[in-house]
Amino acid sequence: MVLFALVPLPFASARPFIWTIWGIYAGLIATVFFAWQLRSRSQLRVPLTAHPVPTALFGLTFIALLLQLVPVGAVPILAEGNIVLTAPQTSVAPGQTVLMLLRQLSFALVAVLIMQLGISDKRRPVLLHGLIVITLAYAAYGLVALRTGDTILGLPKWAYLGSLTGSFVNRNSFATFLGFGAILTLAHGCAVLKRQAERHRDDGWITGLRSNVILYGAAYAFLMLAIVGTQSRMGLFAALAGSVVVIVAALLAIRRLGLLLVLIPLGVGLIVALLWLFGGGLLERIEWQGFGSDSRLLLYQQVLDLIALRPLTGFGGGTFGIAFPIVHQLPLSPDLAWSMAHNTYLTLWAELGLIAGSMPILAVGFIAFRLLQAMRQDIGSWTAQIAAFAVIVQVAIHSTVDFSLEIPANTFLFVAIVAAGLATTSRAQRGNSHR
Repeated sequence: MVLFALVPLPFASARPFIWTIWGIYAGLIATVFFAWQLRSRSQLRVPLTAHPVPTALFGLTFIALLLQLVPVGAVPILAEGNIVLTAPQTSVAPGQTVLMLLRQLSFALVAVLIMQLGISDKRRPVLLHGLIVITLAYAAYGLVALRTGDTILGLPKWAYLGSLTGSFVNRNSFATFLGFGAILTLAHGCAVLKRQAERHRDDGWITGLRSNVILYGAAYAFLMLAIVGTQSRMGLFAALAGSVVVIVAALLAIRRLGLLLVLIPLGVGLIVALLWLFGGGLLERIEWQGFGSDSRLLLYQQVLDLIALRPLTGFGGGTFGIAFPIVHQLPLSPDLAWSMAHNTYLTLWAELGLIAGSMPILAVGFIAFRLLQAMRQDIGSWTAQIAAFAVIVQVAIHSTVDFSLEIPANTFLFVAIVAAGLATTSRAQRGNSHR
């Protein structure tokens, strides 16, 4: 829990020195855990063999990153007339590729550890509620920082003035972080209502039903308010999309899909109220820029040109900012350093190639399928599974126009939620759907 509470500090750990500290911390925790497992001669509660497909796909991704570091001779990078710029390995910046490999290994270690916790019906709720509290705390801090000088950890902002960013630099990334918390909160609230709906009318009301619904509802509304404050258009849309997934899944589970006729107007009313009361900045952005961006389209076109230069091998993990100048040209603004592709899918394909870059995407897609399958068969925790599935939907949408999942604070939180949900699909035990 310490990792998830502190990794957003500072700047969402989007600096190599900071996320390296958390990588070392995760490695130490994993070392202690596995040493204890060996000493006690006990097996992992959720072994890697329980999920062979995503394990294999992520493993192949790690191998692809290693292969990009292997010296293979003069690999062409750029040719201009008779001059050819080459590198001894596939990666144009092997140091950056090593850093990316270490980041991915850190995320993998956290996923394995969280799955060992997530399988427990006692520890999993503590973990997930802890994550909700963490996102609420950062939302509250963001609102205070915005109203008391508009700073980041007391430092003057150098970007996104007037937007709620909390301890993050980028408002879109912070909106994703808050969206994770909102979806997780909504999943718990819907689980309480689902449990009540499935009870026999003679059994009466669940103890604490009203207080739980009020608390989860208030927490969800507060997090959505904070997302509106970020002025992130896609951040709000993606969080709403994930929320709709949770609500529809809950109604399907209790066979009352017709309630959407009531819930849709209520939801629209809530959104309109939030935008009217607190969304002035967001509405101004939508009025001024709409929902698209000409510069983004130009950027994507040139990123596709970069991918076409090395469709199979890519330019090396973590090297987009170094490789992109090869194709960067007018009319895309030369005044900005495009260190991110603002599209995680394109980033993966540019850095790892179309084959290796698709492996993480396929792995997450398979996990989403497994979560749906478990919910349909009523195996494991419905709450954890729908939360995991909904945040996958959220980032799948937001990643088409931004790089939120390339920010360590977001990735760690995403991995925790998804791993907790995935852990419950590995056992054929029924009757835990409300936990």
